[in-house]
Amino acid sequence: MPSSIWIALIAAAVVVAAVVAVLVLRRRANAAFEAAALAFPPAETEQTTDIPYSSEATEEVEAQYFQLAFGVARFDYRIFEDHARVIELVEKALGEAAEQREYFPRRPLLLPKLLQALNDTESTRRDLVQLILEDPALAGATLQRANTAFYRMNAQPVESLDRAVALLGTDGLRSLVSLAILQPVFRLPKGFFDRFPDLTWEKAQRSAAAAEAYAAALREDDPLVAQVLGVVRSLALLVLFRLTLDKYRSVPSVLPRPEVFIRVMQSHCSRLALEITKSWQLSDASLAALDEQCRTLSPVEMSSLGRAVYYGDLAGTLGVATHHDLYSAEDAHAILLAQGLTQQLADKVLHASRLADWSA
Repeated sequence: MPSSIWIALIAAAVVVAAVVAVLVLRRRANAAFEAAALAFPPAETEQTTDIPYSSEATEEVEAQYFQLAFGVARFDYRIFEDHARVIELVEKALGEAAEQREYFPRRPLLLPKLLQALNDTESTRRDLVQLILEDPALAGATLQRANTAFYRMNAQPVESLDRAVALLGTDGLRSLVSLAILQPVFRLPKGFFDRFPDLTWEKAQRSAAAAEAYAAALREDDPLVAQVLGVVRSLALLVLFRLTLDKYRSVPSVLPRPEVFIRVMQSHCSRLALEITKSWQLSDASLAALDEQCRTLSPVEMSSLGRAVYYGDLAGTLGVATHHDLYSAEDAHAILLAQGLTQQLADKVLHASRLADWSA
């Protein structure tokens, strides 16, 4: 074949390759642009330049959640004497609480279901992940076990439950469940803050689903990592509840008061969530996402994973509030819009939060 034809063919191939490369780059750029557009409205909307971490509306949502969970109409009472002493004792114990398993409660009905799923040959890995996620304490134990030298394949932390379940396998999971059976179940005497455990489990599941939906829409972070981080703040609430109850036992003849528990949770939830995440040996990116909540950054200033945690938690709380008829769907949607989400993304996270299966 004449050299001129070869040269022409090579030139044509180069042109085709260049065109394909341009198309691929353009597609990636468009995808990145679309993902970014989902997160926040266009720059000309002044809303995105000054969005606080919390507003009167988000604080009211949180207040409604606590009022519902503790069965009180208000909790803005002054705290003094023995009750103030309980808060001091809790604050001194915070550094160790993330490592003490007795403060990490079990869900009563989960372990039998999980054992059944492990023995069912038709159960999928996704089925196991969803069951484990229903118990944040077990989720943490699963991640911790997967991050030990025996299981972890390289220096990269294991922070996806799906990957952790794959590494542990059925035998490793059975071992974890056997140990979990020996740990405390979250049960309280009737008449004593009866609604708190169920409401907090519900919030955990709704927040996890919303965080996963946000990350999936943005396509910047692993949705399953966002899912795990979405339950951590609710787990911190549960740990703080147990810790506060424990400290009340050390102050004789004093009945626990709801405002003490709520004050502790409002003051220390973010910090304890970060400490729990550290104990799970997750990545620096995950720790940074939780640290952003501690520093109460504007969502505009957060990393994409930090925003997944932030909006997941807010949408999870709104999901609880709407489910219990404290807010309308329109009100919940408006709050997310005011905090920086677009119509499309607000729809996605609220839809995920509403559909979350938390009742098991």
